[in-house]
Amino acid sequence: MKRKFKQWLIGLNEEMINELGIDEIVSCLDDDLNIIHGNEEEHKILDNFIHIFEKNKRG
Repeated sequence: MKRKFKQWLIGLNEEMINELGIDEIVSCLDDDLNIIHGNEEEHKILDNFIHIFEKNKRG
């Protein structure tokens, strides 16, 4: 799941994501997209990304 999420982030080609660094973003997640570390703001951002990813995955 983490690999698909990473590919999805790359496909977005968003400036903010690219500035943060995709590897840095996904390093905060386990293979099931559970947030394993990060501060409160990072958690909010990751929760939002994961929510959008899962919503798009369902169609």
